[in-house]
Amino acid sequence: MRLTFIRHGQIAGDPFICPERPVHGCLSASGIQQAEATAVALEKEKYDYAFSSPYGRALQTAEIVLAGREMDIRILPFIYEWMPNRNLEEVPSTVFEEIQRQTGDAYAEETWKTELGEGYYDLCARIIPPFLKLMSEIGIHSRMGGYVPKEHAKELSIVVFAHGGSLGVLLNFLLGVRPFPIGSFSLEHTGVAVVDFVEQKGIYYPKLLIPALHQIGK
Repeated sequence: MRLTFIRHGQIAGDPFICPERPVHGCLSASGIQQAEATAVALEKEKYDYAFSSPYGRALQTAEIVLAGREMDIRILPFIYEWMPNRNLEEVPSTVFEEIQRQTGDAYAEETWKTELGEGYYDLCARIIPPFLKLMSEIGIHSRMGGYVPKEHAKELSIVVFAHGGSLGVLLNFLLGVRPFPIGSFSLEHTGVAVVDFVEQKGIYYPKLLIPALHQIGK
């Protein structure tokens, strides 16, 4: 089994837009080039399932990277990026700036949940349970600290297009990294993280694969 996580290319326009397909105008010119380069690098990779955030920048990246493949891209409504507190849009700018200042001056341990928006555990609760349900639907069940796949799922390769924060939450969870307000993983635009699974007595355990750049797509 293999999970491939891909962050979107450089954004253009409204960061919250969930457009109809095919998607246009959600990536900058640089973002399109990034996605096209990723498509070339991954052209020999086989994927059985493709999933994407509903936000345009992730979905347009997915469309470009997977162009020419006979496969659907399924939208995952739960894997959008960190959600700011939209009520702050109505407060005076001086109040908003003071909240930002106070948060920026705090120790990381004091920022599990702030007035600025979702806390780390909010993200976990929004993303992880439905992701595990999705995995179960395609035959990969979370069991005993690892995963037990149905026979047909043992060789599945899955690609997910989303955002730095949401993909970081999934990587933290899959790899058993301790929860913390500051993320342990940072994916650049169209950065790729690959998680393989190692079998031990019928249980499959995730491990992060870090390929050499010259081997991507080989």
